Amino acid sequence: MIRYLDQYEDVILREIKAQFPDVAVDKLMEEYIKAGLILRENKRYYLNFPTLESLDSLELDQEIFVREASPVYQALLEQSFETELRNQINAAILVEKTDFARIKMTLSNYFYKVKQQYPLTEKQQELYDILGDVNPEYALKYMTAFLLKFLKKDQLMQKCRDIFVDS
Repeated sequence: MIRYLDQYEDVILREIKAQFPDVAVDKLMEEYIKAGLILRENKRYYLNFPTLESLDSLELDQEIFVREASPVYQALLEQSFETELRNQINAAILVEKTDFARIKMTLSNYFYKVKQQYPLTEKQQELYDILGDVNPEYALKYMTAFLLKFLKKDQLMQKCRDIFVDS
């Protein structure tokens, strides 16, 4: 429905219902209007949100609307962001590069998506199968401790299997 309203102006309810015969359009439109996504004026329906026209002030995790056919969308796909995961226990900071959709396999993306309950990528799901819904601070404590030990030696012997090392 959003794409339809984006393509056509001065749309009346009858036209929308004709395009989406299997949808409870009246109820859905009221929800969209209440949410501020669609504007109704003089029995005409319009989109009521701005689309992203420039990446100048874009921040990671900002809610945006962008047209897939626009050059901004292509630039967005190529945009890179820096994330930081901080561990209070040993003051370690993991700095990672990621994409806007948080598809890249990074710990920051994993913990963000688990916390927000967003769908995980296949690789992130594999990590979830190992770690589950672990507290990031707790996981980072053990992961960074291992990394700090690894900096001192080329090889480390594990006495027993560790999910944080596996991850």
